[in-house]
Amino acid sequence: MATKKLKRALPFIIAGAVILVIAVVLVAVLLTGGSGKDVLKGTHQHTSAIPTLGAAVNAKEDYVQIAESDTYKLYYYEPQFAVRLENKKTGKVIESVVSDDKDNGKNNEAWTGYMKSGIVLSAIIGTVNTYQVDMLTVPNTITTHSIDNGIYAEIKFNGNYNFEIGVEVKLDGDELVVRVPDESIKENKKGTYISTVSLFPMMGSTYLDEQEGYMLVPDGNGALIYLDDKEGRYATGFSGLIYGIDDGMTNRTASSTLWEEYETVTASNSVLAPVFGMAHLEDELAYLGIVESGDERCSIEVVPNGVMINYNRCFAKFLLRDVFTQPLNQSNSGTVPAVESDRLHSDLAVRYHMLSGEDADYSGMANAYRNYLLDSGRISKRDLSYNTRVDFLGTEREEFLMGTKAVTMTDTDQVEDILKELNADGVGSILSVYKGWQKGGLYNVPITSYNADSHIGGDGALKSLIKDQAANGNSIYLYDDALSVNADTNSTTYNVMKMVNKRTFKNEVNGEVYDLFYYLMPGRSSTDLGRLTDDMNDDEIGNIAVAGITDTLFSYSYKGNYYSRTDTMDIYSDAISKADEKCSLLAETPNAYIWNSADAFLDMPLSSSDYLYLDEEIPFLSMVLKGIVPTYSEYVNFEANKTENFLKMVESGVYPSFYVTAEDPSKLFYTNSNDLYSLEYSGYRETIAEYDAALRALAQKTGDACITDHEILDNGLVKVTYDNGVKIYVNYTESELSADGLTVKALSYEESE
Repeated sequence: MATKKLKRALPFIIAGAVILVIAVVLVAVLLTGGSGKDVLKGTHQHTSAIPTLGAAVNAKEDYVQIAESDTYKLYYYEPQFAVRLENKKTGKVIESVVSDDKDNGKNNEAWTGYMKSGIVLSAIIGTVNTYQVDMLTVPNTITTHSIDNGIYAEIKFNGNYNFEIGVEVKLDGDELVVRVPDESIKENKKGTYISTVSLFPMMGSTYLDEQEGYMLVPDGNGALIYLDDKEGRYATGFSGLIYGIDDGMTNRTASSTLWEEYETVTASNSVLAPVFGMAHLEDELAYLGIVESGDERCSIEVVPNGVMINYNRCFAKFLLRDVFTQPLNQSNSGTVPAVESDRLHSDLAVRYHMLSGEDADYSGMANAYRNYLLDSGRISKRDLSYNTRVDFLGTEREEFLMGTKAVTMTDTDQVEDILKELNADGVGSILSVYKGWQKGGLYNVPITSYNADSHIGGDGALKSLIKDQAANGNSIYLYDDALSVNADTNSTTYNVMKMVNKRTFKNEVNGEVYDLFYYLMPGRSSTDLGRLTDDMNDDEIGNIAVAGITDTLFSYSYKGNYYSRTDTMDIYSDAISKADEKCSLLAETPNAYIWNSADAFLDMPLSSSDYLYLDEEIPFLSMVLKGIVPTYSEYVNFEANKTENFLKMVESGVYPSFYVTAEDPSKLFYTNSNDLYSLEYSGYRETIAEYDAALRALAQKTGDACITDHEILDNGLVKVTYDNGVKIYVNYTESELSADGLTVKALSYEESE
């Protein structure tokens, strides 16, 4: 009897087991995004071996020559770990330390040690991060060996520190390469750590106004600090972490707001490219410094005279380990300082492109950086066809009863009508990024599949729009913030980033509807972007505009383990590279390590952060990228001085961008986009056509040429020279100006060939 019952029950048992297995699989799919385990660590190679060592080098008494190129001789002095580069033709030199004859003798022991050391460390003892370790004030031993066209120095800092570090210095052609192999860094005393490493912090330094020239600052598109006497006006100089702040280490401060709702202060620019530079114009000698390795955790320091000492200096400062704030409980009512459990594991390397003669200026620096990017495969030439960028906002959300309701600003039919009208007005080709296209609207993130909001027309209507506009010469890209997750519209139990202190990172905004966002774990961002681009491909949609992960790097923790900005950089760059293989990909304000995966650069800054110590704005990044990859401006709508902004696009070769809606922006008053006050297309139709006509005509003349020279003439006129012979003259003043036989009206421009 029991056997018969078992036989009858067996099909039900099997069915139940199958259902259970399916349920487990479905749960796993929901929790992992359907793609298995997300990647946690980066896989790129960031270290290389210590070079093969030759004979010992004796440079204890004076500088000795250690290398030579066609243009330069390289000398080395061991006690200060100092180098001197001499131009063989002119005899002019650049030194890595302040020489005795240029020492004004007015500095204390610590600053004297800093000025006369080719390498300066800062140390953490316990949790105190205020100790300077240099070649003069800290007992040390140094052993120097010859290598191919240079030296390798093994430095041991004794006393309270017991650090070891090796530094390779060599000439590679006319370029000076300085590298600290990761394996050479040793912290031999428990509780004592290396925090930062500054390589050649006084390289090319000048005293007050002894030398005419400037320093290149990688702020915004680019800026200069002149080498004039600042007369002690500034308490600080430029200090910018390459690729922006680390949200895994530092809590974000609340934005300055009006009535706790409207942001009133614009954030400063991030450092997008790992570069800095010094130009001695009288000596016709300059260098461009490129941080080749360790850039993901390195700051660029550009400091004018009068800030602590009367010397102008610029350098790279690598952050190996830092102190952070560790809460003692969930309420954060008590905190203690703590030290990162592990340091940065990467070689630390800076390449100095030495420039002389007519090339010893910021134009020469831009040309050198462009050639470096191309020669090293860090960027490749893209389609440079001119387009005017006109972006659209699809749907937003406002609160309604117990939930939200759609606020539709531009549906697919309206997008089609606007593009048709602009084409009829003579706007020949348009590039559009469609924001808020996804189900749930602009802030329903992350996006993991192609699922268009029904209020703009749904999947079919959007697909038809993209296909039809491509036939008309217009390109529509779907916007994807691949970084953020909305706490109100998505589960945040899994896959959100935790800071190094194991607290979940929160991006609190002053939103009308949504006020809390999190960051996805890097591996989850990669998974989601892969799923979305696969799904788009299945629907024959091949255009995506990626944001968030293009300009953000952070350290993070997961299940008690620490992951660095290096891991995040590797994961993001791999994800974007794979997406670029499947789609045409635009990147919003991209960091330099993903430039090679972007078909265009969106939101190129045209201005600096307007720090008081900056003397001149220059379009450095535009000079590097023009003729290689198309760049698009930030939105014209929100620029206070539209005439100046237009002239900056003329000067830099950047294409214009507009953000429009078919509906009146007053409809956004109760949404998170209520700060977008000037959007309605009808108010910008003529402006778009005017910008397009002027800038398209200019682009036809410059073609795919690169900018080879940029000058600010004595009368204030700006002259831009392309390698095809075209010259652009821009007049930012309110008076008529002349140069080279051309007269340029006030607040206008002229071109010649």
